[in-house]
Amino acid sequence: MNRQTLTTTALSFFIASLLIAVLILAKDILIPLAVSVFFAYLLYPLSWAIERRGVHRILAILLVILFALLVLGGAALFLSLEVSNAHIDLTELKQQVDLKADVVQRVMETRLGIDTSTMDRYLSKASESIFNSWQSAIGSLFTATTTTIFQLALLPVYTFFLLFYRTKTAYFIFKLTGRENKRKTLHILREVSQVTTRYMGGLLIVVLILAILNSAGLLLIGVPHALVFGVLAALLNLIPYIGTFLGGLIPILYVLFSTPDPFQMMLKVFILFAIIQFLENNLITPNIVGSNIRINPLAIIISLLVANLIWGIAGMLIAVPCLAIAKIVMRNVKSLEPWAYLISDRGVGPYEISFKRIWNKLTKRR
Repeated sequence: MNRQTLTTTALSFFIASLLIAVLILAKDILIPLAVSVFFAYLLYPLSWAIERRGVHRILAILLVILFALLVLGGAALFLSLEVSNAHIDLTELKQQVDLKADVVQRVMETRLGIDTSTMDRYLSKASESIFNSWQSAIGSLFTATTTTIFQLALLPVYTFFLLFYRTKTAYFIFKLTGRENKRKTLHILREVSQVTTRYMGGLLIVVLILAILNSAGLLLIGVPHALVFGVLAALLNLIPYIGTFLGGLIPILYVLFSTPDPFQMMLKVFILFAIIQFLENNLITPNIVGSNIRINPLAIIISLLVANLIWGIAGMLIAVPCLAIAKIVMRNVKSLEPWAYLISDRGVGPYEISFKRIWNKLTKRR
């Protein structure tokens, strides 16, 4: 490796480190800006449809943002009322946890002959610590800090200006890339807009469908507070892979610790979420969101971990669409094409498990 290559590599690492440091230090300003970008993409088709009917751009954007605020505010109010009516008694839940722990210890002592006196002491301390931290976390969740209120207030402001200055921003990008690259830049901008808008709109529909399926299924099974757990699981599904696991785990743990004989209901909840997850992966998401993203799971998992390290939950929510935009840019830049291929799902077709392929083989044998 020659000196010039070493210098270029070192400079690249320095710039990347500097960028990550800026993202972390300025996250209170950059997080609402980044989220607003995707809100702007989501609201753009509606705003443009109103503008084409002769409505001034400012008025059209204000109408669209007001409509979005009314929808989101109504959904948040409805969900908060359901949560407030849930009346989850943490003290009683802790007693149920201690009772289940005693049963497990008795089984270990009588069946396995294990001395659980030391374990009992540690379990009691762990149980008390978990529930104390849970109570304080719930208290802090409903006590919004000034920073959180400021970030939420910035969302509609950022979204308005992003929609209002969208033409100016496009011309700014054209000036940066130069006249000779105008056609390719225009192609990238159109592809980014198309993919992001379809992905965000499709994702919203998927969350709505999952909320209905989750809530209806939990209600039929007889899980208390089915609507709260169903909507929460649907919202957590916005985080790929991890969110789906957490969405199903929360009602299962609640049933385990709040029901005297929980195992039959836990099995039903597990089967319910397994069926819904299968439908979501193979029927709902492919037909609604489509194959716009086409990124391999390893790249998604790494991006989720890095985004969580930099911006926490907010970073995980926007990691996948950001990765999709990066893939579009890299695919259209000659020197970056190998990176686009690396994070895409191309090249592993013969080794993937395809239910359609399995079904075709089975039908051919018949």
